[in-house]
Amino acid sequence: YADKLVLFNGSNSDEQSRSIYRQWLEMHAGSDRATGSRTADMRAALVDYFRDHAQIMIATEAAAEGINLQFCSLLVNYDLPWNPQRIEQRIGRCHRYGQKHDVVVINFLNRANAADQRVFELLDEKFALFSGVFGASDEVLGAIESGLDFEKRIMDIYQTCRNPDEIDTQFTQLRLELDEQISEAMDRTRAQLLENFDAEVHDKLKVNL
Repeated sequence: YADKLVLFNGSNSDEQSRSIYRQWLEMHAGSDRATGSRTADMRAALVDYFRDHAQIMIATEAAAEGINLQFCSLLVNYDLPWNPQRIEQRIGRCHRYGQKHDVVVINFLNRANAADQRVFELLDEKFALFSGVFGASDEVLGAIESGLDFEKRIMDIYQTCRNPDEIDTQFTQLRLELDEQISEAMDRTRAQLLENFDAEVHDKLKVNL
C-alpha cells in the first residue's frame, strides 16, 4: 500500500501530510475552499487526498468529528471507546448523506479479556451500535446522555475487579441499571407523545405506544 496510506492525527506534522497540505493550498489558492486556518485546511486536504488518491486512512480520535467520509464504507475500530456516543461519532463519519454502500464496521476485540468482552456485549446488544439500521440506537443513546456515567462505570470495573467472577457481577449490575434507565426514558417519551401529539403523528414517528 505504498503511497495509498494517509494519516490523520490532529497535528499532522509528518512530511507526507505537509506535502499534501502544500499541494492542496496551491490547487485551491484564491478559492473559497481555503479558509486561511491551517487546522481546517489541513483536515480538508487530508480528506480530499484520502478520497482521490489513498485507499486507507489511519486516524486517531481527531477524525471522529467534523469530517465527512461518505465515500468510505469500511471502518476498523482498533480499539473500542467505552463511551457509546464516541463510537456512534466514528461510524457517523462514513454514514453521511451520499453514502452509496452499506457501511461495514470491524472491531478488534481481546477475547482473553473478560472485561473487554462484556464491554463489547453492552455496546453491541444494548446500544445496537454495530447492527441494524443506522440511527436505531439514537433513542437509547439519548436515554443515557444524562444520568448514568457509563464510561466512568466501565473504568471503575477495570480498576476494582480482580477476577472474572467479579467482572461478571459488576457488568450484570450495570446492565440492569441501563435496562431500568432506558425503560424509564422511553416511558417518559411515550407519555409526552400521548399528551402533546395526535395519533397521526404517533404513526409517522413509528413509536410503539
